[in-house]
Amino acid sequence: MKIRLFILLLLGHLVAFGQTPKELLDEVLQKAFAEGRVEIDFTVFMDDQQLQGHISVQGKQFVLDTPGMKTWFDGKTQWTLVEENEEVSVSEPTEEELQALNPYAWMSLYQHGYELKFGETGVSDVRKVIMTTTIPREEMQSIVLLIHKIKLYPVRLSMASRGGLDVVVIDINKYEVKKRPLPATAFVFDRSQYPGVEVIDLR
Repeated sequence: MKIRLFILLLLGHLVAFGQTPKELLDEVLQKAFAEGRVEIDFTVFMDDQQLQGHISVQGKQFVLDTPGMKTWFDGKTQWTLVEENEEVSVSEPTEEELQALNPYAWMSLYQHGYELKFGETGVSDVRKVIMTTTIPREEMQSIVLLIHKIKLYPVRLSMASRGGLDVVVIDINKYEVKKRPLPATAFVFDRSQYPGVEVIDLR
């Protein structure tokens, strides 16, 4: 029995060892969106400040809730509500602008312009993927992802500018995959729910 258990553990280790960083990230994204949507509670640490929020991600669509602000994105158009100003700005953001809002947009960057390698974490069930830009003069030097290698979801994301300084760190506090997708209207600003709010079209 002990020999059989040792062989199984060894085979599992060899399979995990043989997996490339790209294959791991492919698995994470495939698992997240194969059956519906992802619901995430997170904390952002930046410039000695922290911000808690929630995001619902479904393919390229998302709804982001943070204190005083809510953002809807339907895959093309973005609505950003600033509660204090009672204003909603409407825009069609670029990929770079979306990366600042959607953590999964950071993860998908590995498909273009980044070299990938594994790093050491000291934690048995977490793998570190280091993404380093191959684009000259790119401001975002690297992205570091900590991935739960059994449950296949990100535990932490951090972004470093040139010079190696962490400028943004996102801790994933709660992560759930929901099989039932949300209707398309969930990712569109509903003006009837916010009477009196001024809409500013920036398109």
